Amino acid sequence: MAAPSYTEDLNDIATGDEASGWVELTGTGAGDGEQYSVQGPPAYQDPDYPYIQGSYSVTQDCTKDSSIGSLAYNAGGITIPTDGAVFVWQNYMVASNIFNYATGGFRICLGSGLNDFDIFFVGGVDKTPYPYGGWDCQVANPTVTPDDTAGTPTGTINYVGGAVYVTTGSSKGEVHNVDIMRYGRGSAIFTQGDAGNGYATIAGFAAQNDSNANRWGLIQETSGGYLWQGRMLLGTDAAAVDFRDSNKTIFIKWTPKVTENFNLIEIKNVASNIEITGFTFQVLDLSTASNGKLLMTDPADVAIDQSTFVDMDTFLFDTTTGFNTVEITNSTFRRCGLITQGGATFDGCSILNSTSASSILADDLEEIYNCNFQSDGENHAIELGPEHAGGTYNLINCTYSGYETANGSTGNEPIYNNSNDHVTINVTGGDYPYYQNGSGATTTVVQSINWYFKIVDQDGAIINTAEFRIYNDAGQQLFGVETSDGTELYTFDGALSGTNANIVVHDLNYIHNRQVLTHPATSNTATAPVVITLVLDRVY
Repeated sequence: MAAPSYTEDLNDIATGDEASGWVELTGTGAGDGEQYSVQGPPAYQDPDYPYIQGSYSVTQDCTKDSSIGSLAYNAGGITIPTDGAVFVWQNYMVASNIFNYATGGFRICLGSGLNDFDIFFVGGVDKTPYPYGGWDCQVANPTVTPDDTAGTPTGTINYVGGAVYVTTGSSKGEVHNVDIMRYGRGSAIFTQGDAGNGYATIAGFAAQNDSNANRWGLIQETSGGYLWQGRMLLGTDAAAVDFRDSNKTIFIKWTPKVTENFNLIEIKNVASNIEITGFTFQVLDLSTASNGKLLMTDPADVAIDQSTFVDMDTFLFDTTTGFNTVEITNSTFRRCGLITQGGATFDGCSILNSTSASSILADDLEEIYNCNFQSDGENHAIELGPEHAGGTYNLINCTYSGYETANGSTGNEPIYNNSNDHVTINVTGGDYPYYQNGSGATTTVVQSINWYFKIVDQDGAIINTAEFRIYNDAGQQLFGVETSDGTELYTFDGALSGTNANIVVHDLNYIHNRQVLTHPATSNTATAPVVITLVLDRVY
């Protein structure tokens, strides 16, 4: 490949550096009679006022109480892409005087004329963060139901603007500022990257995003991490990416007036390689319209390790080529939507309180192991799709908390067999997975439990000459070796849990050891075995 490339797909509407062309909207809000164009007209190219991009912003005084000031520009009939938005940088210098979000302290206006526009509430004194000297990049999609409408807009977007609704006017200064406005899908595009030139990274994109010449408002450096909105596009149809990064915190921005797919991590190009280690993705506000999804459009190589995803939406992985690998290890999904496995490996992961009816929609049960599932009382851990019809599969060392402890149809059993056929699950280690059968489905669970033993003398030294056997109460041998090496693994069917295990250990140099233990319900480990201590037979 080559050095990493960081680009975007936004189109400028106005930069804020213009010497003319900005206007005030003049309509009246239909819902409450609020009047626009009651504040001061636009002021241009004043070096004494703040800006976020370029050299200037367009400013406006706001001297009247409980009034709306707006600054708009003629966009000339733009079309917003599916799941895209308009991006408006907006600032109010006396933040405490803004109305709250529910009242529409900050607004984006999209209309066919100065008197005819839809009004989208995008912030307020209780919601809008101010990490960039008071500036916030606010977004709105015209297909979302507006909070209010002035006049009779036709649906053509000729004017785009930012507006503020203030509780108390400011007697001095041009306190309402609007800077660069753009529109587009809102993609932060990562391509290229290699060992010699450096891999693509979050910090690399943010450096481009945050430059004064750009200020794209997509992935911005902020206190404690990075603030993200829009589509994070890792690779494109035309160019792969080699993205390798670690230990980053990504805050998913509150975006109340967009479609649910707006905030999206999309992986493209079969030649792409994605390696993410120690990342945290955190939704800032659950009232957002887009919690963030992950979509593998193309089956690339993906490795996610020691990462945490909190309050996000759906994840769709893909290994359909048969050549790429997707491995998710030691990672946590907390209160997220449905994870579609797509052949991916899940090893050592925790899937906690999924918001979907099933935590994982599985197409390869044997690639899910050493995982911990926790239910909020209303979801399955693993749903078996039609790929499992009529098959026998191993399920290794998975545990379940908060699920039903009997087979049934409550919707809270660990396993939901939705294959429309019979499935046999051989369970090794972990918990017994009770199940619900879907239409036409039947399930057999065979649980294998590992029971480790260690034979030692009174000083704790391994004895490697003893005979070791286990019998049931009827005297039938369940396990036995003539000469043990001192460590033994007895694997048994979970149906024996709770029954007696008669342990017999014999060595000519030691007193005969016989004891009755109970078959456990869960496996132990080789590092925490049952220790059997033999006492030296001094008479012998």
